[in-house]
Amino acid sequence: MSNINNYGVDMNNKTFAELNLSAVKEVSDEVAATCGGGSASIYRDINFKGGGIKFFNGDSNLVNNNFNDTTSSIIITGNERWKFYRDINYKGPSVILGPGRYSFVPNYGIPNDSISSLRRIS
Repeated sequence: MSNINNYGVDMNNKTFAELNLSAVKEVSDEVAATCGGGSASIYRDINFKGGGIKFFNGDSNLVNNNFNDTTSSIIITGNERWKFYRDINYKGPSVILGPGRYSFVPNYGIPNDSISSLRRIS
């Protein structure tokens, strides 16, 4: 195993456990998800209008967000794919979409105003 000091790192003869790593902080789930895979934003109207909501991991029941059966357009950022379900709790017919801008969901296999749950799948 190589000595870390061969790479110009000065640890002052301390182990990793002894170092003060105050610069390393916990990040929120939202920040971690954004860094790791982006988000899915759903909108009430076509062309990303009518108010929207952004998800970093998904939601099993859009009723709780007053967004059940109201989605007409979607934006997916990052490198992950998302699965959109007709019913709550990730049930019913579903469609998988990758990163992109989906200005009117029926053009991509999702009936208008039909999404009740969604989640990141990869």
